[in-house]
Amino acid sequence: MFINLLFCRYILIGVIWTELLMILKKIPLLIILCITASILTILFYLFSFNFFTTPPKTSKELLEEHLQTDNISSQESIDENGLVSAILPPKLSYFQFLLSFSANFKNDENIMNTEIALSTFKGEFYMARIKHHEPALRRVILDTIAETSEEDARTKEGKERLAKKLLHEINSKLESLSEDPAIEGVHFTAFAIR
Repeated sequence: MFINLLFCRYILIGVIWTELLMILKKIPLLIILCITASILTILFYLFSFNFFTTPPKTSKELLEEHLQTDNISSQESIDENGLVSAILPPKLSYFQFLLSFSANFKNDENIMNTEIALSTFKGEFYMARIKHHEPALRRVILDTIAETSEEDARTKEGKERLAKKLLHEINSKLESLSEDPAIEGVHFTAFAIR
């Protein structure tokens, strides 16, 4: 009986062992299938990503596309409305400096505080270029205000002379920065002397 039990145990262990071996034989096959599927998924992702996506445009390509779009839209506006759109004047745009200007007058203790806007017939691209050069333009404006006497700034004619001088100095500075000097006017949107 003891031998029978021992024999049954060995048979049971043998059956379990053979089942385990069958499962273990299937495991390498499953591992190989999983690795193969992973590699195929990665390769599919890489090739489809490169195939279906376009590379980002360079700044030069973006600029050329923007200029081409502007040229096409101006051509379309002339074609759509005929002579009327060609005769209409271009739109005047304004660039408002965000911060006010405060500077001492020439040979005086009083301070002039003003807000300034620039006008131009150029579009948004030019305004972005003006924004880029704002620190240099602020310096020119502050230096020009510092050269002005208080008597000139208190009269209407003096303010007009100051605006013309600022216009000349700003366009000169833009030219020295290799930009188109296309500012048409300097406008004081706020003006105070303290």
